[in-house]
Amino acid sequence: MPATASEPQVPELILVPASADEYCRSLLATPRAEMWWFQTGTAPYAGFSRPFRDYDGRWWWRPKPQFAWPLDYYQPFFSAPRLPRRFCLLGYQYPVAPEQANSLVHFNLILDLSGYGLGRIAPKKRSFVRKGLRELQIVRIDPRDRVAAEEARIVWNSHVERTGWNRIFDARRFVSHWQVLSSHAGTIVLGARQRETGLLCAWAIGRLVEGCAYVDTIASHTDRLESRPNDALIFVFLVNAARAGLRYANYFLRSSLAPLERFKQSLGFDSSGLPSRLYVNPLVAAGVRLLLPGSWRRLHGDWLRPAPT
Repeated sequence: MPATASEPQVPELILVPASADEYCRSLLATPRAEMWWFQTGTAPYAGFSRPFRDYDGRWWWRPKPQFAWPLDYYQPFFSAPRLPRRFCLLGYQYPVAPEQANSLVHFNLILDLSGYGLGRIAPKKRSFVRKGLRELQIVRIDPRDRVAAEEARIVWNSHVERTGWNRIFDARRFVSHWQVLSSHAGTIVLGARQRETGLLCAWAIGRLVEGCAYVDTIASHTDRLESRPNDALIFVFLVNAARAGLRYANYFLRSSLAPLERFKQSLGFDSSGLPSRLYVNPLVAAGVRLLLPGSWRRLHGDWLRPAPT
């Protein structure tokens, strides 16, 4: 995109996408690393989300303890997976053709990232992105840089205090999780700095794996939001992922937070749901259906919702 008075330049980043095998093996080689960085603050026990392979060679991970999804959720399975049950005692779910589905998974997705740019986002969002590109420098951050790590921690803690999501980190724990990002294949850390002061306003972790650009984690400082750093960071990441030839983008699951969902949708993401096949351990299924019917419906992505009359 050429720089003009109305269309500021989108920084060009060198991205190095990874295969699923490269990404997952780099995680397994890193002690204490969970599948996505945001899980470091909420993991119920160490290693619960670390990737594993099924007997056909596909990589899987666990969004919840002992409940598994395949990493590549964009190509329907034509036969039931063969899984080592010790990794998914409660159940698993995988993409299928619509006629085979018994559930939906509501990821926020862009299923065709090619040509992504301002024309693909909401009209009001375009002005926010332009403002961010003019007033901020979008730069790569080296997770091994201790000064940058401390700046990122301050931003993270401000974000947590504002949103109530995840938890505050002290310096030692933050750095222990932050620095290992440098060893993960297909991973990039971006920062949005004020052009005049150099202050770090926000940062984002992106993963580029098996043709998909994942927005892993984003955090922004409460007192540094005027220049729209979140809008600029995600837009720049997606534009560069499209330039690198990635096909999909994933901004994780649809949440119950309406402002967050509007933010994702304004950037071109859709959460209408992917047809899926859900298996739940029969004993667990009986208990959840009886005692937690709302959770049972959410597990199916409201697939069981009666048709309107």
